[in-house]
Amino acid sequence: MGTDHFAQGPFMLSIFRNFSKSPIGVGIFALILIAFVVTLYEGKSGLGGMSLGGGSIVSVGGETIDEAELTRRVQNQLEGARQNDTALTMQKFVAAGGLERTIELTETGRALEVFAEQQGMVASKKLVDGAIASIPAFNGPTGKFDPTTFQQVLAQRKLSESMLRDDFAREALTKALAIPIAGAARVPAGLVQPYASLLLESREGRVAEVPSSAFMPTAAPSDAEVQGFYQRNLARYTVPERRVIRYATFDKSIVAEKAKATDAEIEALYKSQEKDYGAREKRAFTQLIVPTEAEANALLAKVKGGMSMADAGKSVKRDALTVPATDPRGFEQLTGPDVAAAAFAAPKGEIAAIKRSGLGYHVVRVDSIQTIAATPLSSVRAKLAADIATQKEARAIADFVGEIEDAATGGATFDELAKKFALTTETTPALTSAGVAIDAPAYKPAPAVSAVLTPVFQASAEDDPTVTALPENTGYVFWKLDRTIAAAPKPLAELRAQVVADVQNDKGAAAAKAAADKIVSAVNSGTPLDVALKGAGVALPAPSPAKARRLQLAQSQTPVPPPLAMLFALPEKRARALAMPARGGWYVVIADKVIPGDARQAPGLIEATREQLAGVFGDEYVQQFASAVRSEVGIRTNASAVAKLKSTLQGGQ
Repeated sequence: MGTDHFAQGPFMLSIFRNFSKSPIGVGIFALILIAFVVTLYEGKSGLGGMSLGGGSIVSVGGETIDEAELTRRVQNQLEGARQNDTALTMQKFVAAGGLERTIELTETGRALEVFAEQQGMVASKKLVDGAIASIPAFNGPTGKFDPTTFQQVLAQRKLSESMLRDDFAREALTKALAIPIAGAARVPAGLVQPYASLLLESREGRVAEVPSSAFMPTAAPSDAEVQGFYQRNLARYTVPERRVIRYATFDKSIVAEKAKATDAEIEALYKSQEKDYGAREKRAFTQLIVPTEAEANALLAKVKGGMSMADAGKSVKRDALTVPATDPRGFEQLTGPDVAAAAFAAPKGEIAAIKRSGLGYHVVRVDSIQTIAATPLSSVRAKLAADIATQKEARAIADFVGEIEDAATGGATFDELAKKFALTTETTPALTSAGVAIDAPAYKPAPAVSAVLTPVFQASAEDDPTVTALPENTGYVFWKLDRTIAAAPKPLAELRAQVVADVQNDKGAAAAKAAADKIVSAVNSGTPLDVALKGAGVALPAPSPAKARRLQLAQSQTPVPPPLAMLFALPEKRARALAMPARGGWYVVIADKVIPGDARQAPGLIEATREQLAGVFGDEYVQQFASAVRSEVGIRTNASAVAKLKSTLQGGQ
């Protein structure tokens, strides 16, 4: 089941605590922003008919966090969690501690922000702007940040720009505090070697299989057994909630006619870009730059007196700079508008009027002049037309989507809008949240359907039709939840053959479990495994050898077989039973031999382990720092207000 192999290199220490699962670990580096940003990528935010009160629930350093903000953050956390579990409801999320978790993260984030501000730290507008521009959801049709799209996304999710900026600024301040603390971790050498040696530990053992099929009863179950089993296992035979979607897709081609460039637009753009297409010059220069005007005038006199630019520069310990042929715009970017204007006004071979830039005073000689003829409109018409069409297309498709959404908000039905905008509609079969059509097994959802499954299962039939952008600017889907089919068990009459088989499998599994327990008890009492297997009363497969080094499990890029993982959890000469998947039976795992490792034989592993432990220690430092900041800043939580909000979120009054 394994091979004895050791390879040095990057690895993950599975025996160490996973920081990302710790209570503060997720919050420190992502804060509440994790779930918040997730909702900017897909899904439909909003709080439905939930009433948002304004009462204060938490006070952090004298600053209050009210019910409205916490409700918004809980909703955003829920939507983030739904990326992994589309069936998750608000009731389940809150019951599992989602509200308390969100409050803790919000308190910690706000406490760190307050502490940072007390130390004089600020997140600049430029830093926040850059963070906002990096969010793909704010990109326009060109794939770059688009202010209009930005405002539309915020409006759709009922968020203000200031609210968003506050979250990004808070994240920046938190990182500025936490990262240096995490990086300060140092691990004593005496602690590293035992952990590294543990990774080199090898184990040898055996795995025996006790399959349920070996204990399957031969007599058919009675009707009463079948009925009783069905009633006890209704969840197993329940078809999950399904939803029917009506939708239509469209892309930029729907506005292609409106986006075509007119002759007037092409000519106007051509004229506006005269610097690029009109007759123009390119000039090459040699220049000297000195700090004062007096020095510049002295150099000018030397050059006019016959001294070369290079020698004149050497006389003041300056190098003459050669500028290859460039246009006015290029030279202006290199020097400044005043210097460029003077340089392009001087005759060839002459020194331009001395002008000052941010670099100093420029003595510029015109070395050559190249006249470039105007580019005729005919040769760039196609390019200009394409540029205009791209811009008009982006505006037109945004207007088109906005018009649909406005009409839907105004009460227009899905059918009315599809007819008005000439959209071809389709209707899906009843789908689960995973996109499976139980009644139509051959059906595979189109990309447009897959793109809206998450918001569809968050919607209600009363919601307005809506438009969702498809990934990578490939188009849009206009959709409406048609109807919901509640989860319900299939009738026993339709499933009788399956239920009978399940009854028999259940009996076989129970008998296999009893046999496995008997074998384990015998082995742990000193009976050889082969002998214990023969005592099961049925023919069982011969046990398979299992051999591995703990480091292999840590390095594995694929899931470790459960019996092999069990081998490393057992004391030497001990056995334990482990369930097979799908009630297929039981494994009996015995650890025959434990061979300790010695990290002194692998210096590279010791260093790699030190780095891994430093990360764990750093995470712990950050957690302790955050805890200290919470105490320093001061946090007060209104328990009764939390209880009231919890009841509201779960559907109470």
